[in-house]
Amino acid sequence: MSNIARHKNRLIYTGIILLMFIITSAIAPAMLRGMFPMPHYELVERYALDNNLQITYVYAVIKAESGFRKEVVSPKGAIGLMQITEKTGTWIASMLQVADFTPDDLKKPEINIRFGCWYLSYLMDRFNDNRELAIAAYNAGEGAVSRWVETGMITWKDMKIKGLPYRETEQYLIRVNRIYFVYKTLYPDMDS
Repeated sequence: MSNIARHKNRLIYTGIILLMFIITSAIAPAMLRGMFPMPHYELVERYALDNNLQITYVYAVIKAESGFRKEVVSPKGAIGLMQITEKTGTWIASMLQVADFTPDDLKKPEINIRFGCWYLSYLMDRFNDNRELAIAAYNAGEGAVSRWVETGMITWKDMKIKGLPYRETEQYLIRVNRIYFVYKTLYPDMDS
């Protein structure tokens, strides 16, 4: 094979690789946006902003909690998009002075997102704006996380939680943080 033929083949292979890279770069963000959607955007935006939360943070919690299934009920009885239990929902309804609340209302996106955002904001306030503790408390409960903090049962590294007494909560925290990172990367202007 001559030098010209080798250079021609090399150029063709380089062109094919470059074309594949361009196509992948163009398609990948759209595919990822499909995997990390933003349903109920108006509601999430309104209640996130009303409660001083980042929209991407709320979406990370919703995706981790329910995968955007508005009527899902967990084995532990948590309901809706943000997986709020009947007990917590009733307490939030009293705090927000929502009249005629029933647990079935938690299947309604507007009620669920409103209550979930309020509760996340409450937990952020309760734990001095520490998102790691607020996320852990959203999963394990405020009382459990308060006990862990008081008794030093949480392992920390550089302001990030590295170990929790409940493995499920530790995995949940990792999951929410990873999803949050993807939302922040895909929608960088969302919270500005």
